[in-house]
Amino acid sequence: MEDLLKVTNIVVGIAQNLNTQDYLSFQQVNKSVYQHHLCGSKDEKMWCQRLVAMELKSNRNDVPNDVKLECYDALTIFDHVKAFTPSTAKNTFIRFYKCFQGFTNKLYYNDLANFFPERYSDPLTQAIILQNISRYNKCCINDFTFYRRLQDNLRILQELFITTILKEMEKNFESRNFETVSKFIKVLLVCHEENTAVDFFKSKNDFMSEVQLPASIFNPDTNELDQRILKGALNTLTNFLNEKIKLVDKLFGDSYPVIINYSESLIADNLSEYFNSQLNDKKDSETDITRIDSMPVLYTSLIDLFVANLTESQNGGQNYAKVVTEFINLYFEPKIVSYLDVALQKFNEDTAAKFLKFLDDTKIRQKEHNEQIYKSLRDKVSNQQLINEKNDFLTSFTKMFKISNSTKTESKEQLKLAYDLNLMTSNLMSIESLVSLDLCYKVVEQCRNCIERMCTFLAIDNIIDTVKSKCQQAFKILIFQLSENHLKPGFTKAIEILQEYNPNEIKNLQIELEGLDSQVEPLVKFTELINTGDIVLQMTSIFYKNELIQKHIIDKNKDFLNDIVQTKKNFETMLDDYVAEGLNTGINKLMDEVLFVFSTLQLPDDFNPDPKTLRKREIKPSKAAMKNVELLYNHCFLLTGATDKGTIDVFQQEVGERFFNEIVKNIKKNLISADGAIFLICDLNFYYDFIANKLKQKSIVPLFAGLKAVGQLYLVSSKDSKELGKMICDVGRFQGIFTQEEIYELVQRRTDWVRVRRDVEKVIYGLGVSDCTIL
Repeated sequence: MEDLLKVTNIVVGIAQNLNTQDYLSFQQVNKSVYQHHLCGSKDEKMWCQRLVAMELKSNRNDVPNDVKLECYDALTIFDHVKAFTPSTAKNTFIRFYKCFQGFTNKLYYNDLANFFPERYSDPLTQAIILQNISRYNKCCINDFTFYRRLQDNLRILQELFITTILKEMEKNFESRNFETVSKFIKVLLVCHEENTAVDFFKSKNDFMSEVQLPASIFNPDTNELDQRILKGALNTLTNFLNEKIKLVDKLFGDSYPVIINYSESLIADNLSEYFNSQLNDKKDSETDITRIDSMPVLYTSLIDLFVANLTESQNGGQNYAKVVTEFINLYFEPKIVSYLDVALQKFNEDTAAKFLKFLDDTKIRQKEHNEQIYKSLRDKVSNQQLINEKNDFLTSFTKMFKISNSTKTESKEQLKLAYDLNLMTSNLMSIESLVSLDLCYKVVEQCRNCIERMCTFLAIDNIIDTVKSKCQQAFKILIFQLSENHLKPGFTKAIEILQEYNPNEIKNLQIELEGLDSQVEPLVKFTELINTGDIVLQMTSIFYKNELIQKHIIDKNKDFLNDIVQTKKNFETMLDDYVAEGLNTGINKLMDEVLFVFSTLQLPDDFNPDPKTLRKREIKPSKAAMKNVELLYNHCFLLTGATDKGTIDVFQQEVGERFFNEIVKNIKKNLISADGAIFLICDLNFYYDFIANKLKQKSIVPLFAGLKAVGQLYLVSSKDSKELGKMICDVGRFQGIFTQEEIYELVQRRTDWVRVRRDVEKVIYGLGVSDCTIL
């Protein structure tokens, strides 16, 4: 054994695992151990290690040591002595040893009775000393068995101490001696018993035992949120929490944030549970949906009436109100997310129901109207005379209908015909009402309200993306419902009515031509429908800009990445396609009217007058020309203000081109004399003037300029037939619009074609048919 004590490393290793008293005893084993192994720098190192374990700082510079040893005590020594140097380490430790070794010895032998001297009778002083003892005991941590025994006994002592403190707190709290309670709370905080202090406060300020909230905040008859009851409930909550805020400030000050913890428990365990139970109705899912729909109002009220009216809290700090708001956001988040889902579902179902009701109501009204038409006409037939009333459709090509009623069979036929005509008229009149602008506006407004209510929760950072996504889905639902359940059925029905409209079916009616109107009702009515569709499109565009872009639901710099943009474009394309199809059908019907005018008003002697009446005839456009130009004038500008300029230009150009073709067909149907050519030219000039000076579509002006040149073909006298042939060969004269073959076909409508044909063909082909000999 003596040989082992001669080895420095062994001696030092033993010394490093000894508590203070054992180390001092080990130094005194013999002179050799002390002088050769445990003195000087090695001894300084031992004391330095113990002081560092006690959380003191080693300092190379000299540390002031003006205070006498007697001035230190167990209460304040750690406040004054915070550092040491290697040379002063032992003396510094002696100071701590003097203050605490007596307590350590009592702990080691579990002598806990009268543990503190009388001068340390104050509980706060005792709490501080207990913490200092625990810190001092760390100097013996290298002897872990010794250290653990000290700490176990210290823990027992501290538990007894805390129990005593809690009993005293209980007495003083019951007697409302809050100043004393505050002192005891400081004791708990010094002992690191913050949770104990908080639990004590919670147990004495239980929400359920102090507050009685309304059984229901909803009207039992309507299940609507009762604002008066809600406001009263929130006032009760506010008053309760404000009272606790003041009490916490008295008891805790700003030493420990109790009110934060208390507020979180209040919101998590009481507020959220209460309002969740109010929003849920396990008996009726419909009631549940109605109630959860009030979530935005409830959330806003919580922020505006509850959080905003909380008093300032010293304990909670400057951001206390913000923290409470975050707790509300956190614990109400599941219900808010549920509301977002329900709001979308409700908006979708309500919108679909409105459009479905509109369709059903329209069908019912149409059926009732049809029955009324039939009954009215049947009554008139029974009176032996049926007179159809004027309407916007029939007056476009008739002023009066007179139906022969000589036999019973004829009456039935006339009744059916009149019914069909009135039904057609009724359908045409209803085109503009197939899409309800008022209903579309209400649905758009409902979507705006839905998004606005959901945007209430954009302030909640954790669900911003969810809220934005739901708002975008609401816009998609809006577009889908407008498109699939309203505009598509409306435009489809309108186009069907346009396609079915055929005025030429009226064969048994006597028409007084002077009464022809200058409007084609199908096209007029469809134009009004286009105007309605354009307004709906503008509403959705404004909605997209104001509700989605301006509210930053969609980033305008990245919106091309969002599929909602494609949804919007598809909607616009759908409307454009229907407009194009409807206008094309409308143009067909307009051309039918043009053809009808040519067929009925273009008389055979318009371009082939009787020489006897020629001198008395005024040179002016024919009735057919004037009526058709009036028709075009009344329809070519219908779209102005109803849609974009590009669509208007395409429409007008198509009308112009189709009208040009009808004029050519009309020329080919009539015989034109040299004397009547001037009247044809007058008509062609009239057409040209309308196209060039009123319609002003430059792309089709050459067509009508070419027509004017065609008119010159009929002015040439039969005596100048060779000159006529030269004119036919000069294709450039006709603006490149007609080929030589087409000109040749047109010139055949001359009344003297048989006489001039041989000479004309000689010029064109170099010989006539009569010049050929069959061998």
